[in-house]
Amino acid sequence: MRKPIEHTADIAYEISGNSYEELLEEARNILFEEEGIVLDNEEKEKTYPLEEMEDVFFDTVNDWILEISKGWAPWTIKREGNELKVTFRKIRKKEGTEIKALTYHLLKFERDGDVLKTKVVFDT
Repeated sequence: MRKPIEHTADIAYEISGNSYEELLEEARNILFEEEGIVLDNEEKEKTYPLEEMEDVFFDTVNDWILEISKGWAPWTIKREGNELKVTFRKIRKKEGTEIKALTYHLLKFERDGDVLKTKVVFDT
């Protein structure tokens, strides 16, 4: 689940899910919606560490933003042992706002029962 939150100059959301992977899926969905990404069929894969830590989340999402700038968008996220395997698809076009980076501002994981949540602020 995600909901936009007011922030002065950037794009900000509160996101939540039942797992770390669901938080990453919400971040991916935000990138797709805000950047207006339209995909092609060509694919490639990358792996990322699977650690429920703000630093790892920050590095993973910022790597996705870098890949988007190179023409590749994260498509599927799959747990494989101690890693996440992410399939990227070639971007045909982007029709939205360019996101430059995820910031550390407000990025703090909190548990509320079974729900993991945080806030994400993207530099545009």
